[in-house]
Amino acid sequence: MRVEEYLVPLSDGLRLRTIVCRPEGNAPLPVLFMRTPYPQLEENAKKAAQSAVERGYAYVFQFCRGTGGSEGDWVPNANERKDGIDGLQWLSSQPWCDWIGIHGISYMALTGWIVADALPDKVRGLFLCHYGIDRHLSAYRDGLFRHDILTGWTMQNAGKSVTDNFARDYLRSCVFRPHLEADEKLWGVRLDWYRDWITNVDYTAPYWHSGFWKQLREIPGKVGVPVCVVAGWFDHHLEGTLLAFEELSEKIKKRSELIVGSWTHDFVPSVAVHPSARAALDINAVILDWFDSLSGRGKRRTPGVTVYVAGEDTWKRSDRWPVPTAGRKIRYLSPQGDSYSGAYRLSDSPAVGPESVIEYRYDPDDPVRSVGGETLLVSESERGCRKQPGPGARADVITFISDPFIDALPICGEIGVSLSVSSDAEDTCFAVKISEVFPNGEAYNIRSGITTLAYRNGRTERGTYTPDEIVDIKVKTLPITWTMGKGSRLRLDVASSDFPQYCVHTNYPGVWSTRRDVKIARQRLHIGGSRGAFIEIPIQGVFSGL
Repeated sequence: MRVEEYLVPLSDGLRLRTIVCRPEGNAPLPVLFMRTPYPQLEENAKKAAQSAVERGYAYVFQFCRGTGGSEGDWVPNANERKDGIDGLQWLSSQPWCDWIGIHGISYMALTGWIVADALPDKVRGLFLCHYGIDRHLSAYRDGLFRHDILTGWTMQNAGKSVTDNFARDYLRSCVFRPHLEADEKLWGVRLDWYRDWITNVDYTAPYWHSGFWKQLREIPGKVGVPVCVVAGWFDHHLEGTLLAFEELSEKIKKRSELIVGSWTHDFVPSVAVHPSARAALDINAVILDWFDSLSGRGKRRTPGVTVYVAGEDTWKRSDRWPVPTAGRKIRYLSPQGDSYSGAYRLSDSPAVGPESVIEYRYDPDDPVRSVGGETLLVSESERGCRKQPGPGARADVITFISDPFIDALPICGEIGVSLSVSSDAEDTCFAVKISEVFPNGEAYNIRSGITTLAYRNGRTERGTYTPDEIVDIKVKTLPITWTMGKGSRLRLDVASSDFPQYCVHTNYPGVWSTRRDVKIARQRLHIGGSRGAFIEIPIQGVFSGL
């Protein structure tokens, strides 16, 4: 393999370090192209290049402005469109470049999406994994900031070292108040781009709908070449990655693929104690197969949707996204105790009799820690599906458990939890976690969700709440395909924190990052009487097997 380095000139005069890996000779070749801001990935890129070269490709990767030996200043996102277009123009002009396939994972997928509507003729397709095209979706859920994605990433990619002990300083940074001052007071650098993220809470804020983020959000519908979109059920970019596929034009979607595995951001399968021999994919091999198929060099791939079903250890196909469902199974929250577990019950029928109230105390200075989760990034030991603490481990986590299921329960889609709640705070939050309890009593999380009273029921702008008012809320989870086994039980935990997957709610209204103080809230779940409290499980429809 021949390895060459270039300083590729940009239209503004700066130069980007670019590594070209290709076979000996000068015959025109198909080229796989990736742009990255991560110098630590250079050796991995060269290993991937070796496989590509053996398959008859040239493999080119370029470091983003201000990283890995490229000139200029590193500012996340801001320069990727113009720099990417310049890089593609240079690559297209090389005599050894026949055609181009753009690929990338995470930030490298961003660098692909942001140029995908302005591609030179030599680009035949894109293979983009684990990146969402709506930044607000990766930053917030109903007004709660996702620390484990963006605070953690910021500390690791601030453009300078901000800590000599990340494990120690990360959580300290997340709980620093007011968080708006964490960059200067803890990290020693002012990061205006991070401050933009932590202050623009409303989905309708102009920040998210102008400039770079507006452009990124609109690009999928303008793409004119096939795209293979890859997502993970336990990857923090799942929601926005699925949206990117949904937003492709129908014409392009018919030539494209969506692959969703039950893995984390690093493609590590996360399926608890279920068999998982088929869960992993060699993503580098799939990339090569995809581009082989586009060029007619290999086996033709079938467009459509392929998803992994945990609990069945199988991949299934659909011709559309969202994948089909066949109704819903409902279990109702009951104030009755469950002698099996000491928890409350999830019942087949609504609770009868007068309204019951289950009350707990939520202290923002003692949040419930994230054990497993689908939008965790830097807390690697807790990513994905993890064994859960037993019921009663904390007084501020209220647990409901069903009877054992006689038949397997094939879950497919977004689980919904409807609650009637009240609080003595002007604003607060309610978190849910859905788990499978195996016959041996161990529970593993499947999905979680969270909402606030200010942004309840899909509000895109901050609303108000009157303390002690009883309101109905619906908490939705991200989709999943997961089949619970015979004899397993369904478990629902209700709490008011899930940290650091989400920021700690102070129990005060307003922009979270500007609050200096917190207060303890008295939270109530209202069950029975005229109150609706239940969990809705979407049931898997008809798939074709693989």
